[in-house]
Parts: sequence; structure tokens; C-alpha cells
Amino acid sequence: MKSAPPVPVPVTLVTGFLGAGKTTLLNHILISTPMRRIAIIENEFGDLGVDGSLVGASPGSVFELNDGCVCCTVRDDLIEVFEQLLARAGEFDHVIIETTGLAEPVPVMRIFEQAAVRSAFMLDGVVTVVDAAHIEESLSDVDACSEQIAYADMLILNKADQVSTGSIEAVEARLRQLNPLASLLRAEHAAVDVEAVLNLGGRPEEEQFPHTHHHTEHSHQHDDEIRSVAVETDGELDIAALDVWLGQLSRNRDVLRMKGILAVPNDPRRFVFNGVRRVVDVRPEQPWGSAARTSRIVFIGRGLDPESLQGGFQACVIEG
Repeated sequence: MKSAPPVPVPVTLVTGFLGAGKTTLLNHILISTPMRRIAIIENEFGDLGVDGSLVGASPGSVFELNDGCVCCTVRDDLIEVFEQLLARAGEFDHVIIETTGLAEPVPVMRIFEQAAVRSAFMLDGVVTVVDAAHIEESLSDVDACSEQIAYADMLILNKADQVSTGSIEAVEARLRQLNPLASLLRAEHAAVDVEAVLNLGGRPEEEQFPHTHHHTEHSHQHDDEIRSVAVETDGELDIAALDVWLGQLSRNRDVLRMKGILAVPNDPRRFVFNGVRRVVDVRPEQPWGSAARTSRIVFIGRGLDPESLQGGFQACVIEG
């Protein structure tokens, strides 16, 4: 008697525009399900992987794809990661792909058209994290934002505590207009029912790979003006000077997103920094331990000047 074919490993695709809270959702999932063996595929738009160092996953379970958007230039790398996972069959119960905030979901979903991938992995669903405070601006800025919403099976309306009741109801109405089929959850700090996120149940075969979308693999393009710039410096930072500099940058509409890790004087902890438009959040994380106290930030925006950003960052370093 032939043995039954192996059950495909479910894959959750997590999308969402810049700063919506995708990594916060990942950390919430990992903390809430310590017994579930989850592989994380992280995609950074820039060449300096910040997200990978923030996700509280076990060693060997995070696969980073840097310097490109997973739906474009690193698509082949994504296939290679699935090949690595296939070689480690039995080690993971679930796979989560976190795309960069600029990625459109359809090209990533098409990965599952490949027989080798489909035989061992199943697209369980697309989860899109939405920033309740900035969604209208994001929809106006980049087409990918509406793409992410349109193809979601679940929409997580994050940062619900940062807007009024009237505003969040208007946002929900807008989301239902864009995607009336997706389930919709409100959340603070991406704290949602993890089992609901990871058990969307997969899509019928005919719905997994949309063919009517106007962006094909050949025509798919991003806003060419949007780019990432990574800055890095050794030593510790003058927090007052950094605060002034970041405040100036946050008021620049061309800077869409800032994210990084900071070394603060006389504190053993690394500080995680997140900036979305004019909202800047800094909070302590795990201690540096024996690691070098190196500060680094990735900026995403339009017309960014790498030399100017590196110079401004360097000016915030405390001179020894």
C-alpha cells in the first residue's frame, strides 16, 4: 500500500505598508506560541537587515532576504529558501513570510504555482497589517498599499488606540470598500488571536493565483523614486542631538519610514527605534551583552541623500 503524501506545511504571507506593525505581529505570534515550530522569512528593502535582529525567533529559524523587494529582485532567493526548508522537512510546523512594506502580494503568491513548492507548502492565507493612523496617506502615496489590502484574507487594523472612534470606523468602512471579503480585526500593538491568524484555512485552487490583475511579472514596477538608505556608526549617541535630527527628518514628507537600533550612553540595553512619518517611538530591548554597541538606521523614502543622512547621523555621536 502506498503511503499517504506528506501534509503540506502551511505558509502565512504577512504584508502591510511601511511601519504598520508587521514585525510587532511576528513577535506577538512567536511569544504566544512557543511550542509551535515557525520558520520566518524576512524581506528587507535595504541592504542592512534590521528586522531579523528584532524578531524573537529561535536560532536557525529566520531566513533574511535583503537588498531588494521579495516580489521583484529577490524572488529567486525566496525559491531557494523554500528549497532549504524542504531539505529540513519535519523541522517546522508553519512558515511566515514577512514582506517589505513596498511589496505587492501577488508575485509572492505566484511562488506557490511552482510544483516543487506546492507539493510541500500551502499558502494558508494573506494577512495585511494596516496602520490605522496613516492609512489614507499611505494609500495616496504608493499603489502597493491598496494591493496589499485588496488581496488580504485578514486585515489587522493596528494602532487602533491612536485614533478616535469616528476615525477608526471611517477607516474600517474604507477597508471594507477595498476588500469586502477579508475578515477585519482591530488591534493595539498587533495583539490579536494568533490561532485565527495562522489558521485561515488556505484558498481554493482557483483563488490562490489571481490572473486578472493588471500588474504581471513583466510589468510589475515600484515607484522608482522610493529607495532605502542605511546608515551606521560606532560609539554612543547624543540623545538630545539625535532627537532634534530625527524630528527634522520626521517632518519631511519624503521620509516614509525610519527603523533602527541605537546605543544609548550608560545603558546596557539596545534601544529599538521606529519612525512612521511624524510618529517616532523608541523603546528598550535586550542587553547588548558582548556585541559591539553599534547604532544603525534604515530610512525609506523618496529622493534620499545617503551622504547627508550618514553625515547627520555621525554628527549625533558623542565624541570620545
